[in-house]
Amino acid sequence: MNQIKPKLKVAILRIFRDAGHPIGSSDIAKELQDYGYDLSPRTIRLYLQELEKDGLVEEARRGRDGGRGITPLGVEEIRDAQVVERVGFTAAKVDSLACRVTFDLTSHKGLIVLNVSVVDQECLERAVYEMIPVFKAGLGMGNYAAIARAGETLGNYTIPPGKVGIGTVCSVTLNGVLLNARIPALSRFGGVLETSQGKPARFTDVIYYEWSSLDPLEIFIKGGLTSVRKAVTAGLGRIGASFREVPSAVISETQNLHHRLEQIGLGGILLMGKPNQPLLDFPVQEGRTGIIVTGGLNPIAAVEESGISTHNIALCTLYPFERLVHYSRLLDRYLLKDPRTSIKE
Repeated sequence: MNQIKPKLKVAILRIFRDAGHPIGSSDIAKELQDYGYDLSPRTIRLYLQELEKDGLVEEARRGRDGGRGITPLGVEEIRDAQVVERVGFTAAKVDSLACRVTFDLTSHKGLIVLNVSVVDQECLERAVYEMIPVFKAGLGMGNYAAIARAGETLGNYTIPPGKVGIGTVCSVTLNGVLLNARIPALSRFGGVLETSQGKPARFTDVIYYEWSSLDPLEIFIKGGLTSVRKAVTAGLGRIGASFREVPSAVISETQNLHHRLEQIGLGGILLMGKPNQPLLDFPVQEGRTGIIVTGGLNPIAAVEESGISTHNIALCTLYPFERLVHYSRLLDRYLLKDPRTSIKE
């Protein structure tokens, strides 16, 4: 068969990396649809044989459907891939995950989009203490999170040994909720938003989703460009945020939906512009209104700023909203004195 194309290779390797556990061809076939590929499990198995021959994936001792996992060389391959081969992955994933959000505003049940962050097990308590003030200040995407120990899963991501996974609600959840209400939202860019007296002032750095190969907030956090802790304590700092547009014809419906989400504890809209008018100096398309949404990874940005190393996967997985925990209950629910005690959601 023809040699696997570079962009398809990167997509498959990213799926392996983001899964965090061995997966098979059937799982990969479903995930590849997010990247615009419609391939049969049989075709994917042939590609996997090629990747295995190149040392990029390896057969796992335990796994479903002849499961394989990514090798260190495979992770390096993703890193070294030409940017042109990775451009557009983030925008495609935003749109695909938004279409799969099933959260219901009445029952408060259904799937939301979850970011997953990983920290060393011994850092969990400190990390939670750093996150709580960010949630209290309204700089997280709502008020809920999830925690999983090593070997447990958050959606389709398995937490590695010696680590703890922290799930935060991704702002793409808002896209999905709007879409289910027949309101199409266009995600334009993620950026670093400067706050003054606790209010949005200006964007200092932005990365457009359409031309990005990585999630912008992952980059900004690791680049040390945020100061979320200062934004919380002094009202003057830099947080992660994103810029969206909605049709001006449904702006009142969008506002009503936002109020309902806030009552549920899923609010995330920081600022809404006026129809056809620039918002924080960024123009919008004709017939549209700009919206600035807080970054779901802001609580994790505060953790990173405190000196705790984090590994972040934005747009990681879908997750049932009803399994999330209010931030005020994280300490009681997850920080047990006896580490041998199992945590079950």
